[in-house]
Amino acid sequence: MELRRLAKKIREMLDLTNELYFPIVEVLEILHKFDEDAHFEIVEADELEENEHAVTDIISKTIKIRSDVYEGACNGVGRDRMTIAHEFAHFITLCVCGFRLARSFGNVDVPPYCDPEWQAKCLAGELMIDSDLVKGMSRSEVSEKCGVSYDAAKLQLSKI
Repeated sequence: MELRRLAKKIREMLDLTNELYFPIVEVLEILHKFDEDAHFEIVEADELEENEHAVTDIISKTIKIRSDVYEGACNGVGRDRMTIAHEFAHFITLCVCGFRLARSFGNVDVPPYCDPEWQAKCLAGELMIDSDLVKGMSRSEVSEKCGVSYDAAKLQLSKI
């Protein structure tokens, strides 16, 4: 399924079709509605690898979020909100939709659309910044109204 269409389906399911601001923290609270075994945990930095802000474990269906990132997202910090959206996107693509993890052997590159990081980045961007709702807006308007960083707004607007 195309990622933009998947994002729109998720927004529709959550009754957020016409909402600029995607409430990612609140969506975490209902993660079990996507899969009854799914949950998230707020963890301390030393429970994750160095430089990891959040991770998704597809075996246990758990999203682990560093406590400072979660607090930042709760306080509207765009980068932290997008980090959580990225992990939610991993959960959706890998646990709910059953996308496959792509591997490369030798010097063969994995096409970007088969790369789980690329997929999560794209789906998170589409969830947080609905392409139909932001047409004609400036980067700063998108950043403010969608609750994302200026860089995320710039990147997503370049894909419309």
